Amino acid sequence: MKKLIVLLLILPFISGCLFWGKKKENATESPEELYKSGEQALFSRKFGTAKERFKKLLESSPESEFSRTARLGLAEAYYRDGDYEEAAQAYQDYLELHPLSPNSDYVQYKLGMCYYKLMLPPDRDQSYTEKAIKAFQKLIRIYPTSPWALRGSQILKECRERLAQHDIYVGKFYYKVKEYKAAKLRFLSAYNRAKNGEVAAEALYWLGKTYEELGEKGKAMECYQKVVKEYGMWGDIDKAEDALDALKKGKKRKRFIFF
Repeated sequence: MKKLIVLLLILPFISGCLFWGKKKENATESPEELYKSGEQALFSRKFGTAKERFKKLLESSPESEFSRTARLGLAEAYYRDGDYEEAAQAYQDYLELHPLSPNSDYVQYKLGMCYYKLMLPPDRDQSYTEKAIKAFQKLIRIYPTSPWALRGSQILKECRERLAQHDIYVGKFYYKVKEYKAAKLRFLSAYNRAKNGEVAAEALYWLGKTYEELGEKGKAMECYQKVVKEYGMWGDIDKAEDALDALKKGKKRKRFIFF
C-alpha cells in the first residue's frame, strides 16, 4: 500500500519532467541566443559550431537585426578555419546584401585576402591572383582613406609581383622554343607589373636577352644598362654586367638557358 502511495506521488513529478524536457528540446532559440552562441564559439575557435549557429540564425531569421553581424561572423568562421573559397563567397554575399555597412572596407579587404591565400605558385594558373588584384584595387578605389586600403596596397604589390613571376616563367618557355616576339611581350608585361625589385630586374635582363635574339642590340643594351644602374642588389647582377660588357665589345655571347 505504501509503495502504491509513493508511486502515485512521484508520477506527476516524472510526467512534469518529461513534459519540461520535451518542451525545452522543441523550444526555438531566439536570434540573439543563436548569435551570442555563435560569437562565443568563434571566440573559442570552435569554428564548426560557429558556422552551424550563424547558419541556423540566417536560415530561421533572415530579417533579424542580428542577421548582418551573423553573416559577417559566418564569413569570419570560414576564413579562420582556412576554408577560403567559402569565406570569399560569404564576404561577397555580405557586400552585396549590405553595401552601406560601416564594415564594408574591412570586408572588401578580407575578400581580397581570401583570394591572396588561394594564390598558386608562379608556374601555375593565376586566376586567384587576378581576383585578389581586382579586390584590392576596388578597396583602394572606393575606400582610399581606410587603414584597410593601406594594408591592401601593400599586399597588392605582392600580387602584381606574382603575376610578373608568372610572365617571366612563360616568357622563358617562349625564349627556349625561340618564339622571341611572344617572349618579349611576356618580359615587358612582367617588368611593367613589378616596376622595381628583383622581379623587375630579372624581367629586364631576360628582355635584353630577347632583344639580342631579335637583332635589336641597342634595346638590349638599354635593358642591361638599366639593370646595372638601378638594380645593383639583384642576385644575378653579374649576368647583366657580363652581357653589357659583351655587347660593348661586340662579342657574340654563347646562348645559355637557365631556369
